[in-house]
Amino acid sequence: MIKRYFWYWLLGFVAVDFLTPYVLAFFYPGYQPLRQVISDLGENGSPVEATFGWLSVVSGILLLLSLPGLTTYLKRFASTKISILISLSLAIFSVGQCLLSGIFSVDRDAQTLQFSMVVHQVGSALGNVGMLGFPLLVAIVAFKFNRQRAYWFIALFVFSIACASLNGYAQAQGLIYKGVYQRLSMIAMYLPIVLVLVDTYTSRTTFIKK
Repeated sequence: MIKRYFWYWLLGFVAVDFLTPYVLAFFYPGYQPLRQVISDLGENGSPVEATFGWLSVVSGILLLLSLPGLTTYLKRFASTKISILISLSLAIFSVGQCLLSGIFSVDRDAQTLQFSMVVHQVGSALGNVGMLGFPLLVAIVAFKFNRQRAYWFIALFVFSIACASLNGYAQAQGLIYKGVYQRLSMIAMYLPIVLVLVDTYTSRTTFIKK
């Protein structure tokens, strides 16, 4: 069942993880999405801290559940090695950006460097690296069968890198509208997964032999 319905797990991940910051912002009085980063929703003392953490964990679990089926699906078009690498890139994001970031909250008012803060930041960074590598790996597979689609994934890879760099600069320099740059980077990273969902839609439940 986990493999057969991988498409629904992946769709659930995108829906939960992408919508969480926009929905929870309504329940955080004074929160400014354009000026604040998403992790502020899960910061210690936030009125939605617990909910943000749980939803992050849920999205991570949904993504992990999709990976066995996604790997099996990809083996129809690529080698086992590249199929596993693609799923591994998403697994890194799931563990780093979703599970660890959801479990270990941020406390920016702390006077000393805290273990939870380090785990959160390192996990988030590694997770983003995994997600950034995803479209490039998929492009390698698509290039053998559909060059036009491969070019789409390469373009999304370049776009994601550009947005991630802009976001990193905005965070480092403390730009006023750093929330905008982070959300733009977030959208750029999810577009390749949305494209995979579109491409696998017709075969989402029929590709695995009984």
